Amino acid sequence: MFKIANGIDKAELKHFLHRRAPSRNAALILAAIAIGCCSAFAAVALNKALEFLTMLRKTNSHHWWMFLLPAVGAGTALILSRKVFKESGGHGVGEVIAKVGLKQGILRPISILSSLLTSLLTIASGGSAGPEAPVVVSGAAMGSNLSRLCKMSGQSRMTLIGCGAAGSISAIFNAPVTGMIFAVEIILGEWTPYHLIPIAISSVVATQTSRILEGNIIPFNDQFPPMGVTDLGTSIMLALLAALISVAFVRSIRQVGSVCSALSNKPWLKAAAGGLAVGIIGIFYPLALGEGYDSIKMAIHGALPSGIGIVALMVGLRIATASLTLGSGGLGGIFAPCLVIGSLFGTLYYRLIAQFIPQHLLTGEGSYALLGMAGIVSGVMQAPLTSVFLVLEITHGYQDVMHIMTVTFLSSMLTHAFEPSSFYFKDLVEKGQLLRPKTDEKILADIDAGQLVRKATANACPQMTVSEFLKVLASTSQTHIPIINNETKEFMGMVDVVSARSSIFDPEQQQSNIGEVAIDRNAPQIESGMGAAEILEIMNRSGKRTLPVINDGDFAGFISKEDILAAYRGEMKSYAKSDNLF
Repeated sequence: MFKIANGIDKAELKHFLHRRAPSRNAALILAAIAIGCCSAFAAVALNKALEFLTMLRKTNSHHWWMFLLPAVGAGTALILSRKVFKESGGHGVGEVIAKVGLKQGILRPISILSSLLTSLLTIASGGSAGPEAPVVVSGAAMGSNLSRLCKMSGQSRMTLIGCGAAGSISAIFNAPVTGMIFAVEIILGEWTPYHLIPIAISSVVATQTSRILEGNIIPFNDQFPPMGVTDLGTSIMLALLAALISVAFVRSIRQVGSVCSALSNKPWLKAAAGGLAVGIIGIFYPLALGEGYDSIKMAIHGALPSGIGIVALMVGLRIATASLTLGSGGLGGIFAPCLVIGSLFGTLYYRLIAQFIPQHLLTGEGSYALLGMAGIVSGVMQAPLTSVFLVLEITHGYQDVMHIMTVTFLSSMLTHAFEPSSFYFKDLVEKGQLLRPKTDEKILADIDAGQLVRKATANACPQMTVSEFLKVLASTSQTHIPIINNETKEFMGMVDVVSARSSIFDPEQQQSNIGEVAIDRNAPQIESGMGAAEILEIMNRSGKRTLPVINDGDFAGFISKEDILAAYRGEMKSYAKSDNLF
């Protein structure tokens, strides 16, 4: 400051300030704030619409035809999604993760509204799903399209997608820490300051915006007494059972999907069939319909019907309705079903162990409902940090954090032994679409192989003599010469100059046709549009380091392993430079 006061070295100060607060970082922070606000508005709007329509459904539940409503809602939602909005369907979060890995985070603008409207139809009509997945898709689409509108880099686009996902979860659950951790643990899979700082800001802004609009409401708040040593011991068995129920729940969703696919290939018909089954169950057990938050409140307040059998039946029916809704293609999230099943399971577990352990050694049903929620959410999603903070923030059960952490991490670990991939990742893994940051698969996917194709400035025809070919070779630095038919322009093969040198420099072969002497007809051909990882695999299999590229049947050029590896190293350097925001 002394130098500046004397008018000395202002350029140095300018450089210092630019380095500490570059304009691109300022733009990223402003974008994170905007996305936090917008995702909160989307979450609050969806919540209000769900409350209104759910109340309307319950008010008219006495009509005989109401059991058809889940089928109508689910079927209509799929028709809108596929025919009107041209979406692929699915549970939302997995689609976002796939596009972060494969499509450079490009989400369609229509996804901002389509996911909200279609899931609203599904859930409000009685489908057993949650509202969190659609708001995550909506928030992520906001981030993706804002980054494209502002012409930001691909790295910034990923960050803003994370901001949208974090803001959505933060707003809908009033849980800022959960939103932030969800975005980096599940959506992005990368913990770097470049992501964390804007995502944290977006989470805080979204939470505060939702609190201004709806009030600072803790969804399932209660006075939970501290859990003791006996509860810690029983938590271990609870975690084991929660893992088994999580596996059964995930597999039941997939089994329903398999059955529906065998019955029909029309998505709307499958969703309607699942909705009809849900509606029939709802005739006998209305609490199994919708997102089910009323069941959670009853569980944590100890207000569920007395008896063990009735609660066991409630657990089974909720698993059935959630599996029928999601497995048949209904649009919605998995968070809410996991929380509901977990709260019911926790209550059931408490009532079972209370038969053998004196009740004065155990805390109440409400505390075990918390543990059940933590166990099922963690088991199904295999995201222990998200699960811990979600349960803590939506219940304010911080005094039981040690027990919740024990259940969460044990359940996640035990479930992983049966289901190596989480609910969100399993389909992506099977399709090869799960690409996480800084893995070889992701880095290679980021390389545009089309940009690495080298055009051939020199070529030869198969009838050309070796001596004529040598004249062509003398005029170029190419190590591979394509052989093109002069009449049909068909690519016949290539000459690898290094491998064929003994033939082309043989004096006795000078008047022979190059197509008979040195052409390599066995080299695999690369089709335009192939990814770098696939090309490398073909090169490794064939032992070739340079291969011809064919575009719509025409020769387009050559691609080499050296160029791919050079691009790989360049991507690695760009990752290293983008780890820090400031």
